[in-house]
Amino acid sequence: MQLELSLGASESAGIMEVVRDRRLRGPVLVGCGVNLSMQLSGIDAVLYYSTKVLQDAGIELEWAQVYTVLISLVNVLVTIPAMMLMDKAGRKVIQSLGLGGMCVAYLTMTVALVTGQHLLAVGAMFGVVCCFAFGPGCIAWFIVSELTPVHVRGFATTVGLGANWMANFLVAFTFPHVLAALRSWTFGIFAASTLLLTLFTLACLPETKGRTVAEISEFFAPPKASVAAGAAPKASVAAAASAADPPSLSSIETKLPRSESWHSDISTAPSNATSSGLATPLLSCE
Repeated sequence: MQLELSLGASESAGIMEVVRDRRLRGPVLVGCGVNLSMQLSGIDAVLYYSTKVLQDAGIELEWAQVYTVLISLVNVLVTIPAMMLMDKAGRKVIQSLGLGGMCVAYLTMTVALVTGQHLLAVGAMFGVVCCFAFGPGCIAWFIVSELTPVHVRGFATTVGLGANWMANFLVAFTFPHVLAALRSWTFGIFAASTLLLTLFTLACLPETKGRTVAEISEFFAPPKASVAAGAAPKASVAAAASAADPPSLSSIETKLPRSESWHSDISTAPSNATSSGLATPLLSCE
């Protein structure tokens, strides 16, 4: 708690404080994006309109309704093992695999609907629901609280859930019109959206498993802060290396003061010796 409060004031943060501080703005935007991925993945289109989609694919009304009930049941059952796996595999891994699996299932469903393979379309629809319950259906509800400090959590949760329900309304309202226009190609749109959301998750969502909010905030820190933080250890290492190297002989000689009297004594020594008669005589051959 103290580490979280050290990232900002103890009072609840307002919108201006979040906008100014990158370490607060980043988690809020990423949490909002994860909540959007829950709805823009197209799960509501599958759950709300699965009966109509299956009817349009040529399946009788009674069987279409049976498949719709089974799809909702699978959504509940798959959520249980997903909750147990997310603490082992990690939030980012679960989210990426879930969205990636939905993308593959949507592509399969589109091909099956276009080619008239009804059973394959039903199987792909079950695959969409399983991948959603395994990933985005679980992660979006609590990821905001793991990304943000205490004093920003209320604001971030409000923004994230607001974006979630707005996207829910957008998908539910527009899907019947898109289905009427594109028919069997409709789910190709969600194949593209889940692909983009998978890339967003891999690039922007930090792993939160086993990490504190203070550690996660470093993921969103400005690049200059990280460079300055890395410069100090390098400077200290360089200083230590220079201190460990022994000084060279030339550097010592340049630092020693020169004595003018010493040089003058040496230069005048022969002349003094000659004048006093102490010089060594030369040997004679005589």
